Amino acid sequence: MTLPFSDIAPLDKSVPGVQPIEALILPRLPVLYAKRAARLRMLAEHNGAYLEFLASLVEAQKFWLEQHPITPEQAMPVTALMGVGALAPVKPTQQLLATTPYWHTAFKHFVHILAPLVSEPVASKLEAAVHDTPEQLATKAAALFNQDYAAVDAGVAVLLWSALSVYWAQAVALVGVQKHTAQAHNEASCPCCGAPPIGGLVLTGDREGLRYLQCSLCETRWHAVRAACVVCHATQHIDYWTFEKTDAPIQIETCGDCHSYLKIFRQDRDPQQDALADDLVSQTLDEALEAQGFARAGINPFSFPS
Repeated sequence: MTLPFSDIAPLDKSVPGVQPIEALILPRLPVLYAKRAARLRMLAEHNGAYLEFLASLVEAQKFWLEQHPITPEQAMPVTALMGVGALAPVKPTQQLLATTPYWHTAFKHFVHILAPLVSEPVASKLEAAVHDTPEQLATKAAALFNQDYAAVDAGVAVLLWSALSVYWAQAVALVGVQKHTAQAHNEASCPCCGAPPIGGLVLTGDREGLRYLQCSLCETRWHAVRAACVVCHATQHIDYWTFEKTDAPIQIETCGDCHSYLKIFRQDRDPQQDALADDLVSQTLDEALEAQGFARAGINPFSFPS
């Protein structure tokens, strides 16, 4: 049951000072996938079969990455779109999506591996999508890039985005962080590919206390100053909320000016957190904030909005 908004406790707004740091952190994909799959399986013990399915999907991403790494030539269509220097990333055209077969093949592999793990109605939709032409697959992918989530079956969308992500993340990594410049640290879209974030991470270790946003597509993390809205950049009406005690590892940052919110994962309080996995088991927070008229700044590609 969703708790009433009045039961959410406001958190301390104090933010520690930080030293200058990297604007961007590119993903180490094999490590990221291994940790994410393990986290999903751990969370699945108390949160149901869907997280077990997602763990298998992430393991399929890791296998595909290791068995079929992309070449610089395969990455060229994506790298031509990426935000480099003073240029903003460009959204892929439907034609480009139709003529980049790497992610088509990855999608079909994911369906082959994962369709036996789902119900017959879901499996039927996945297997039907395997027979789509490149142009039909591109139409579905373009709808996701344009945030027209209702245009794509939910089960198909999860596997499509996972295939696109394996492709985009490798392409971004091939360019290298030295060629990227995060243009606006508080932008609510990835400076490399333009996709929305999953959420924010407050890191631990040698980046203790620093906030990064994590891309829902290419897995890049980009620095965002804390206690500032990532949508409108306002700082005067920022609040933090949680159902739990004030040192909870997951919290919501709201902006009273533009009425957006961002989910924050405090890895400085729980280093095992994964933004994508832990978001799925904390959606009552989203429901409480959305009931109050706040709109999420970001998406979880394993749970697209309906």
